[in-house]
Amino acid sequence: MHIRQILYFIDFPIIIGLLISKKVKVIKHKEFKFKPVLVMAIVVGILCSYYHFIPESLELVTGYIYNKKNSVRYGTIYGYHFVDVRNAITHNNNTVYKTYDEMMDVYDDFKETQNELNPENTTYQGSGANKNVIILQLESVQNFTIGATINGKEITPNLNKFLNENINVTNMHATSYTTTADSEHSVITSTYPQENGEAFSKYYGNTYDDIFGNFKNAGYYTMYAHGNHGYFWNRQNVFSKYEVDDITFLDDFEDQSELIRTYLSDELLYKQTIAHMKETVDSGETVFYDLVAASSHKPFELAGIIDKYSKVSIDVGDLAGTELGNYLEAVNYADYAFGIFIDELKEAGLYDNTVIVVFGDHYGMQMYDENLIEFLGYNRNNYNDVRMQYEFSNVVCGIRIPGVSNVVIDEPVSKMDVKPTLAQICNIEDTFSLGTSIFNRNSYVAINNGKVITKDYYYDGDSWYILETGEKLDINSIPEEEKKRLDLYVEEALIEIEISNSVVVNNLLQDSK
Repeated sequence: MHIRQILYFIDFPIIIGLLISKKVKVIKHKEFKFKPVLVMAIVVGILCSYYHFIPESLELVTGYIYNKKNSVRYGTIYGYHFVDVRNAITHNNNTVYKTYDEMMDVYDDFKETQNELNPENTTYQGSGANKNVIILQLESVQNFTIGATINGKEITPNLNKFLNENINVTNMHATSYTTTADSEHSVITSTYPQENGEAFSKYYGNTYDDIFGNFKNAGYYTMYAHGNHGYFWNRQNVFSKYEVDDITFLDDFEDQSELIRTYLSDELLYKQTIAHMKETVDSGETVFYDLVAASSHKPFELAGIIDKYSKVSIDVGDLAGTELGNYLEAVNYADYAFGIFIDELKEAGLYDNTVIVVFGDHYGMQMYDENLIEFLGYNRNNYNDVRMQYEFSNVVCGIRIPGVSNVVIDEPVSKMDVKPTLAQICNIEDTFSLGTSIFNRNSYVAINNGKVITKDYYYDGDSWYILETGEKLDINSIPEEEKKRLDLYVEEALIEIEISNSVVVNNLLQDSK
């Protein structure tokens, strides 16, 4: 709470004071009269609502609580709001697993099935052991910007170079359609986020088998840095629960000379955290750093950048002033700053001994922006509506392991796979992750609303579609073995979402500590 928030309620004492002083009076204007028409309208309204709430419909809507689109499709707007309100009131009761032991029984079976679907690839096991590790989360950088050009210039030249030289993960998907905080939650805990940042705002006191604890137990110095205030998305409270040696927010940075709106510019974030990293490494520590960049945050205006067009290298032409034009400029600036990030690491002598995982947190552009549709149609040979939904969750991702180069991974992966991937690379213990190593993944990923993505198909919560053409898949026309596999993906996706929701809402992992 802030003092200024008293203004929200200031009218109450003013009105009470006026009434007590008799400066104003409350006068009954007229007697209320019973109106049969009003009662009839209420009764008809209830009956109409009940028509939509026959038990079968209500059960069906409840089955789609993770998918808002289908909640409305099958339950109408009445059913959607009824189930939504009921879930808000009885959220804990709606989780499937109430105890750690019953959850773990299902988790063990789930992991066994995942191991069958995603055979272990030990090629990179321990390849980054005893090396420094940096996780870098880029605000709103979607994968469609990678390799794309506008008016003859690359939008992301530095990211393109990094991805071409290292491990390019082309099929990384966000685990929700919501916030930066939700992306952080999935990366740190390898569980799905709740809606709209609730994991950070409502369940921040939870215990997890988190990535900071994993690296701290392995002897690493741990740091988290974000160029915003600690109260934003409750991060101060969230990260104080983890084993983080150094938590750095905006007020902790010495140089705040360049702010984009209320965020420290990416350039200043990188320069100062890498200087800190060099000091820490020079003192004999092996480090794990989690950096969150924010300069390409909506509304993508880059307000506050000093000498903006010396840092934005593209000309968006006719898109100038549009949301897409602003977005592409913001991503281009984020790429400029990423180039500085790499240069600073090299200049500090850290690059050759550091594992880097860089990824976008979530979508930047709204799906059906007309300029975006035209832009994607120009840059993609096979654009369709299903592809647009795919693009919406597909974010940039690349991995650097010193000594490994020119690798492309195009199997579907998600944010929940970052933690087990780093555990494999660095040979550290990982006792609870719903994700699996990126190097093992070859089947499907899910979003927390029940949508499922494979390399070739997209499941919208109701039907499967062919990604290449956007056509609805005739499930009966494919081989029985493939049909069973797709059914299994949907079944397993719902199981892992149920496990995750139970873990987060009921704080089940506290019983494992």
